[in-house]
Amino acid sequence: SLFSEESFYGDEDAGSALKEFVLTILKTLAFYKGRSLSREETDLLDECSIALASCTSTSKDARLVVVRREGVASDPHYEYNDIALQALTSNSSKTRRHLAEIMCHLYEDHILWESENMSTKPLSISTWIGNTGLANTAKHCREKLSTMFESSFAVGEVHGAAFLGSSCVRAFRLAIAEESNEEDHSSISDCWEHCCGIVSLLGKGLAHSDVAVGNACSKGIVIAFSYDGQDAPSLSRELFDAMAIVLNEMKQTLKKFSSIDHADPTRASSLIQAAGLLLAASTSGAGFTKGDVSDTDGNNSIDLGPARLQCMEALFGILGSAVYRKDDELSLIVGEALVKYADALGGGEWSTGSDSSLKEGPYEESYAFELPPHQHVLYTMFRRELVSSNPLKRNSCAATLLALMGHASRMANMNPSSVQRAFVQEMWKNLSLFQSSFIKLLADPKSKQLSRESCCKGLAACRGLAAVITSSNEVGGESLSQVESLNEELLKAFGQTTNYGQSAMMESETQAMERRNDDGNNEANGQQTQVGGAAGMSEATLGAYREMASAAISLGKIDVLYSLLILSTNHPLWLVSDMRDRYSARALLGKTEGASVEEIRVSLRPHLGQLIPKLLRACNDPSKQTRENMNNLWLALTGGGAESRAIINQHLLPTIDVLIQDAGSKLWRARAGACGALADIIVGRSWQDLGGGGIEIDDEGSAMKPTASIRLLRLWKITMRSLDDVRTAVRERGDTLGRGIRALTIRLCDPSVSNLLEESDVYLSNAQRKQREEQRKISSEYAATVSLGWLVKYGLNQPCAEASGICVSCLLGIVDVAKPSTLQPVLAELVGSLLMAMSGLEPAALNYLQVRAAGNDTNSQGTSGPDRYDRLERLRINLALSGPIAGALHKCLEMVQFVDLDAQKKLIPELDSSLRKGAGFATRAATADAVGTLCGKCPAAFSFSGSTMSNPTVRLLRALYFASERERGVTAKDKMTHALGSLAELAPGKAVRILALKACERYCESSGSNNDPSVRKAAAATIRAVAVRASNHLADGGPKDIWCKNVLPTAFLGRHDKDAKISSLWKDVWEEGGSAISSMDRDGVFGVLLQEKLLPFIVKGTVSALQSTSWANRRAACAVLIELTDANILAPTPRSIGDGSSFSGEEIERLRQRANASSVLLSECLKITARNRVWEGKGDVVKAGTAIAGKWSASAPMNGNATELSEKCSWPLVLQKESRDDLFRGDSWFKLSKGKISDENDEAGSDDTSNVANEIDGQNSEDDTALDLSGENALGDDEQLNGEDAESDVEEFLGSQPVVFSGFCKVLLDQALRTGSNNSTEGVLPYKASALSGLSALLKSFVPAKDSEKYVEAVEHQRFIYDLVAPSLFSFVAENKPNNGKPVPPLLIARALECLASTMYDGVGADAGGAECADAVRLLKFFALSTGTKQPAWTVRQMSALAASSLVTNMPSGVLTKNEVITTVLQCSTQTLKDKKFWKVRLSGLELLLSLVSRVGNQKMSAVDSEKQLIMESILPYKEMIIDLARKSLADNEAQVTAAASKITLTIAWWP
Repeated sequence: SLFSEESFYGDEDAGSALKEFVLTILKTLAFYKGRSLSREETDLLDECSIALASCTSTSKDARLVVVRREGVASDPHYEYNDIALQALTSNSSKTRRHLAEIMCHLYEDHILWESENMSTKPLSISTWIGNTGLANTAKHCREKLSTMFESSFAVGEVHGAAFLGSSCVRAFRLAIAEESNEEDHSSISDCWEHCCGIVSLLGKGLAHSDVAVGNACSKGIVIAFSYDGQDAPSLSRELFDAMAIVLNEMKQTLKKFSSIDHADPTRASSLIQAAGLLLAASTSGAGFTKGDVSDTDGNNSIDLGPARLQCMEALFGILGSAVYRKDDELSLIVGEALVKYADALGGGEWSTGSDSSLKEGPYEESYAFELPPHQHVLYTMFRRELVSSNPLKRNSCAATLLALMGHASRMANMNPSSVQRAFVQEMWKNLSLFQSSFIKLLADPKSKQLSRESCCKGLAACRGLAAVITSSNEVGGESLSQVESLNEELLKAFGQTTNYGQSAMMESETQAMERRNDDGNNEANGQQTQVGGAAGMSEATLGAYREMASAAISLGKIDVLYSLLILSTNHPLWLVSDMRDRYSARALLGKTEGASVEEIRVSLRPHLGQLIPKLLRACNDPSKQTRENMNNLWLALTGGGAESRAIINQHLLPTIDVLIQDAGSKLWRARAGACGALADIIVGRSWQDLGGGGIEIDDEGSAMKPTASIRLLRLWKITMRSLDDVRTAVRERGDTLGRGIRALTIRLCDPSVSNLLEESDVYLSNAQRKQREEQRKISSEYAATVSLGWLVKYGLNQPCAEASGICVSCLLGIVDVAKPSTLQPVLAELVGSLLMAMSGLEPAALNYLQVRAAGNDTNSQGTSGPDRYDRLERLRINLALSGPIAGALHKCLEMVQFVDLDAQKKLIPELDSSLRKGAGFATRAATADAVGTLCGKCPAAFSFSGSTMSNPTVRLLRALYFASERERGVTAKDKMTHALGSLAELAPGKAVRILALKACERYCESSGSNNDPSVRKAAAATIRAVAVRASNHLADGGPKDIWCKNVLPTAFLGRHDKDAKISSLWKDVWEEGGSAISSMDRDGVFGVLLQEKLLPFIVKGTVSALQSTSWANRRAACAVLIELTDANILAPTPRSIGDGSSFSGEEIERLRQRANASSVLLSECLKITARNRVWEGKGDVVKAGTAIAGKWSASAPMNGNATELSEKCSWPLVLQKESRDDLFRGDSWFKLSKGKISDENDEAGSDDTSNVANEIDGQNSEDDTALDLSGENALGDDEQLNGEDAESDVEEFLGSQPVVFSGFCKVLLDQALRTGSNNSTEGVLPYKASALSGLSALLKSFVPAKDSEKYVEAVEHQRFIYDLVAPSLFSFVAENKPNNGKPVPPLLIARALECLASTMYDGVGADAGGAECADAVRLLKFFALSTGTKQPAWTVRQMSALAASSLVTNMPSGVLTKNEVITTVLQCSTQTLKDKKFWKVRLSGLELLLSLVSRVGNQKMSAVDSEKQLIMESILPYKEMIIDLARKSLADNEAQVTAAASKITLTIAWWP
């Protein structure tokens, strides 16, 4: 077969298959040579190059085929030189790398290059160079490498040149090293020149910015200076300068890529490997300096010796550097590089320091640089790196020391003759120093996993090296005693001897004396005194290793400790193929000491009974380090899984007893480990597994034989004690044990749970199966009796919250498997106790944090204190309701539906008691949840007689309301409100109505100076809960019909509450309650909308809100008025504005109701508006009043001429010129003295500011105290609001006089234009703007239709209004300076211009000789000035143009035809259209033009109307100008501007 090993390397006949294989690869490479390749073709070339490299590295025949084509037909198109060329030009880096490797294989096989006719004379170097073409290849590679410093270069060619050139350097170096006689030939000197150039360029490219080039250069150096033997070949003198350059560049590159700015672990790893080979290769030139030889050539040679030392220092600098922080495995790579440096010349003789030991004292650099490499490395490691103050550097030394010791041990075990090497001998001399260093690093509290495991393997390597050296024939008893001393010191460090004085965790007397004597020296040197065998070591640092040492001593085999140390390692680094073989137990300990896992496991089996408790306890040690190491050891010794479980089953009862005893130890680590181990081994045990037996409730006495009852009680006691331990680790393990004992107890108490079936159980008969079931029932009864007795007596009374929670959780589980009848007698008391325990078991620190930290301040995100309080409260409630107490409570509530009704009714007083006495909101929230649950599952439990406080259900209902009102937290409030809604469905209707009335009253009272958002929200939430969850009560309003007269009107007002949450609640009430009320048949109800059906009651509530001292209530009332007006409810009925049609009595009553309601509300709004006091939101009153007046102004009676409808009802608004001084008809309002309408009698309103302090005053300020529900006593049993007359109705508000239209206008004008001492008050400017806007809207509402019978009379009234308000408005706008001398804000000017435009009537400006505001021409010129560039305010320019537009529309045709008027209009339009910033200004100018051209009318009207014809003839000369302005505006970006321009062009399109 072609792919069999025999066909490749078998007999001669089978060798043809190999040749065919190689030839096929060569043909493939030749076929794709110089072609552009696809991805699949590139992958093919990669695989071909890999396969060919494998063949050439292992088979001489393959190399012969490549070079000589021996045995195959020659192909002149593809030779080995083509391989070298393709190694430079291939597109794939993998192909280039392996083709360069192939060329290296070919170059190093010198036999390939011998000619067939050559004599027996060996091949000379010059001949070899000539035959291989090595010099040309090296020259080509040198040229390619030199291009990498140019601005543009081919990365692939440089990459290939690095690998191919390094192969040439390696082959040439090894060839020169093998040649004994130096040959002087030009080809050799050329080759040296090219190789030195390649080496120099590779060194200079190490720091290249291109990662691929930099890595290629470092890997090329690895190839160039690699060697196959143990000793590095001598470095030729020709390479000294190049080597010095490379070492210098390597030093700088190592520093660069280990710094924090350029830390790159990948590049650093490659550089470290290259540095190790460079140092090893340059060993023979270690002492070379430029002073040793004369520099006759003027090449400025660099010192090789100092360059080596500096590169060495750069390698040490990697340890603990920034790049080490990113990848701690670099420390092991540094160690292997140092090994190459230290053991490069094992048998060499050194001029200094070869036989001397390491110098004591602080590190001296000059001394270190004079030492041989192996001593230099050890001296630097022990005297500088290991004593560094940087813990990161100290930790990194562990893996480096492992690399050194592992190399020595591995060499000694593989080849015993290697012990004579200088490096191994030096390691042997300092073996005790290595061991003590490993122990200190192992005990370092800041050591990482790789550091610890390196120490474990390092200790094993020390043992392996000592075993090899002591087993040789050349050592005597002194070496054997040294090995024993090493073992003894290691055991002492792990604390496993009778003398703990030399333990690494305890300071001996001798050490104490030495420390005291050395205090002065240490302080002088700035060093800290070390205590004990290892400084800074904690109790748990060597815990795992102490247990390993204990196991080794118990076996009587100290050497097993080293195998255990290796077995406890599991870092992924040791799983890498190279590391796995290099640092395995066999490699470090040797064949005799390095036992396999199975051998160790077999040797420990006789002692497992004693070892299992100790190992299990150590596997659960609080120290993560100890736990991980012992878990690895446990898996290695027992196999894990079912095998481990079977071993534990064999020794279960002794193990449990020992662990229970250890769980009460004085040592907290023993307690923690024992609890964790118990939690692991009790899982799934049966009553018989625990020892069987009957019921025993006393576990005292040591003489008795432990039974299952005794062990179960002891487990519960140990669990409670561990949960209340002073140590956190013990409490954590206790929590785990608590969950385990809980699961075990529930399993033991459940008769339906059977043990795991064994194979023999399959063959049991039915009788035997029944017998086993009976036995399980008996065992479950025993377990339930023992467990419930202890849990009820001791468990629920535990002072520790966690312990009590475990007990409650276990009780829950037992309840799960028990029958409800068992708990029925104590169910009510149990539920009450669990509810009270909800807050009792909560940590007090949570309440402190919530109340103190969530204050009134504002955090950095702008979140106020109450918001943070609510978040903390929500977290606390979620925590409480997800705890074991809540679970037990839920299970008990689930059982309530299965007990008797009398037992169910006993729960209601308990719930009321827990709600009133609960010391925390967790209890109150849980009580609310319990009420909601029982309402759904046991509604009959709430059926009691009576509707007063003697009824437990009514008492609980009222307690829920007042608790929700007094509760501070939002979450608890929501839960109580939810429960209240569910309970209200089952409560008596009278009690619910009384509660609803009280809630409405509380809502209305809690505003203004009595502002309390919590009360308002609680009232709204209560009404919503009743409306949503107890909607059946809405059908019965009682004798006072409270839902229609009180609740829904309050909800309609509450929909406009400024608090969005409260507003949302009232919206739900309005929707839910409205749907229920609308479906009922009621007398005296009109309309379709619910607002109109309840209009009298809404009016009553709105008037009360308007009269309130709270500004927020007034604003809400104004929003209600605007809503009713927009819905055309505060407006005449649709038919009432007709032309005298007959009306039914119902329609008249409906109109009367609307008119009366509008009259009352309009009067109240006008009274508030007429007052001088300005407050925030007063503009809303103006808006509401003008909206109502605007609805009635169009059909209002004029000048005392009553209409048919006004005779049947009182119209809210009248139009009469005679009442010039009246605000209300006949009241002579404006003749009164100013004192009567001043601020003296105005109420002192207030805003509902969010005052958290006031809010908290009405709430529960502390969450760990019971709520104050004393307000419940004020809640009577009568369905009537406090102070409300039983017969009061909306009619008491009726009888108001109608408002005079002109008086309303004068009031608004006075409010807008008046000046006083309070002009600087906040909100004055918005209010004045609102007053002017309201006046404009009011004037616009009265625009008579020209076809109306009363058109002339209406125009006369418009003229009356114009004469009344226009002079003041014009004076205000024209003068622009009030009495105090300050300029008027542009906003008021714009609003005044808008009002002036609204007052204009048909024929305005006819009086040319009158005032300026009555002269259309002068008025128009004023508007033209206001639209000019001198006016900075764009709103003024806009409104001036619109006012001019209104004037043009209404002025007489005789005035309009004047040339002066037309030119002024065009001037205004032109000025506004020049505004490029504000499109509304441009639009107003186009509207002015449109009003001008619209006066002409259409073509038919102009033909029959001489006035319009005259207007057209007057405008016609300016037609082109108008068209030009309109067309320019067609390109405007604003759509409304282009639309107005289009209308203008269409309007004048038919003009001549």
